[in-house]
Amino acid sequence: MDNRLVSDEIYNVLLDKITSKEWTVGEKIPSESKLCQQFDASRISVRTAIQKLQAQNLVVTKPGKGSFVASNHIGENMISFSMEKMNITSDEYRYVMELRRAIEFTSVELMCRNGEQRDFDALKTALEHMKASGSDAHKYVQADFEFHMALIKGSHNPLFATVMRGCKTELLKYFQEMADASDGNFDHAIQNHTNIYHAILERDAEKTKRIIEGTFEYNLERFKDMFKEG
Repeated sequence: MDNRLVSDEIYNVLLDKITSKEWTVGEKIPSESKLCQQFDASRISVRTAIQKLQAQNLVVTKPGKGSFVASNHIGENMISFSMEKMNITSDEYRYVMELRRAIEFTSVELMCRNGEQRDFDALKTALEHMKASGSDAHKYVQADFEFHMALIKGSHNPLFATVMRGCKTELLKYFQEMADASDGNFDHAIQNHTNIYHAILERDAEKTKRIIEGTFEYNLERFKDMFKEG
C-alpha cells in the first residue's frame, strides 16, 4: 500500500484516540516501534502520521522521552484565521509547493551532506530574525524568505539560489498570504521552522523533508476553503 495511504490510516486512528479522550492530555502515546508493529507499517508512515498531529498541536514530541498528547481538541491553541479569502488561488499554492519540493528537498539533501558551519549559522540567524519579528507580518515574511534562502544556499549549488531569486516575487506573495492568514500569530510556524533547523543540524535529510511536507499538508488543509477562485 502507498506510504501516504498508510500514514493517513494511522493518523485517523491516533486522531480518534485523542479527540475521543481515550488518550488524555499529558499521556504518552505508544512509541514509533510499537506503532510500527501495531499497524504493520514502516517507520516513515508512523512518523508522517505523528508529524501531522504535531502540526495540529495535538501531540508534542520531547527528545529522548517520546510523544505526548498536548490537546484533545482540534483547533485549540492553533492559528486563528480572520480572512474570508486569500489572494492566491489553489493552483498558485500548488505551483509554489511543487517548486519548493523540486528545489528545497534537493537542497536539504545536499546541505545535510555537505553543509558547513557558516551555512548552519545563516539558518540560525534567519530563525532568530523570525522570532524577533513579533507580530509584524512584513518583518516575519522577510525573515521567512531569508530562512529558506539560507537552506537553499546551504546546498552550495548557485543555480538553485538563482532560480529561487528569479521567483522571489511569487514566493514573497505566497509567504505574505500565509503570514496575513496567521493574524500576527507566528508561534506555530516558528516552531515548525525550529524543528526544520534542528533536523538539518542532525543532518537528517529525510526527517527534514517530512517536517516540510507535513507543513505543506497542514497549510493546504487549513486554507482549502480560503483560496481565491481562479
